Amino acid sequence: MEIAKVPSYEEVEVLAERLRFDLASAGFAVLRPEQEDEPEGGLLVGVDKGRVCVSWAVHERLADASLDMEEAGRDREDVVLRYETVRAAMHLALGSILNAFGYRTVTRGIGFGHTVLSDS
Repeated sequence: MEIAKVPSYEEVEVLAERLRFDLASAGFAVLRPEQEDEPEGGLLVGVDKGRVCVSWAVHERLADASLDMEEAGRDREDVVLRYETVRAAMHLALGSILNAFGYRTVTRGIGFGHTVLSDS
């Protein structure tokens, strides 16, 4: 049985940079981890526990409006449904786009997003 090689920090960072380049080439606004609070949203590409993670962040006006409705117990309001639909659609689209660029991914265990496998 062959043991999988653990990628070095440098290899993971190179993969993250390549991923940012490819996603920007596809037309996405790509955010670095230090930009995750940007109000406009976009694709978040970062390294977590030696893995490259990618997720979609919606514009804060949609996120805030949805959160306000949910907190008020109005979780079937149109804005909440729009928020959930956008997140689900972008999650599916992102997975398809990553695969089209040749990346192997797994869905993150919590929430939306993808982990890009280091052998991509």
